[in-house]
Amino acid sequence: GMAFRDLKTHLGWIRGSWAGLVLGSFERKSAESQLLMDGITVHPDHRGKGIGGQLLEAIIAYAQTHNYAQVRLDVIDTNPRAKQLYERKGFVATNTQTFEFLRWYLGFGGVTTMIKTL
Repeated sequence: GMAFRDLKTHLGWIRGSWAGLVLGSFERKSAESQLLMDGITVHPDHRGKGIGGQLLEAIIAYAQTHNYAQVRLDVIDTNPRAKQLYERKGFVATNTQTFEFLRWYLGFGGVTTMIKTL
């Protein structure tokens, strides 16, 4: 997943704001028993040390403690390492939306929704 503030960091203010509008147009309301994860970020200097997995496990534990039935997130198509991490932690891709016509502008052309059932 990628939060709006992360889009701004990665793409700059104008492109990030536009990307936020595009992603915000998707149906992102979560069901009552579904925790919607807006994204996790690990500083580039500390990637590859398992920190992302620990953050994800903490979110899953929080959801279980608070009786959520599912955790849901969205991951962009240019972040295959994140998608692999989510798959290792039991998330399943349920839907992919593509907008190739904006790839040149946003730097990514699709978003996959992934759900982990608890």
